[in-house]
Amino acid sequence: MSGGEVRNVSPGDIQMFRVQNLIEQCLPYYMTQKQVIDIIYQQEKIEPSFTELVWQKFEEQNQEFFKGYHFRLMVKDQIMEFNKLLDRQAALMQQLVPTGVNFQPQSNGSHLSPSKCFLGLNFT
Repeated sequence: MSGGEVRNVSPGDIQMFRVQNLIEQCLPYYMTQKQVIDIIYQQEKIEPSFTELVWQKFEEQNQEFFKGYHFRLMVKDQIMEFNKLLDRQAALMQQLVPTGVNFQPQSNGSHLSPSKCFLGLNFT
């Protein structure tokens, strides 16, 4: 665009920016693409195919960010699996330990919940 050229914003552009904003609000909760698409559809009734298209364009424009984001999602999944195993181990140890001894597993502090990814929207 040259200095004096004005670009009109179409309703499609506005919808795309709106969906991108909703996606951005979900990212701090380390939600997967599917989770984001599902919640936007559930709460905003925006077609999943449109949200997926916006996600893909957003990811193309921010490749380095999403490379790190996908890595953090993998780490989050590993932490969640570790916590499940830790809970299972605690339950087994309580079965082995005589009554009266209370064994409490130590959490690693990672219990993120994507319950609210944007104002007024709940992910359950």
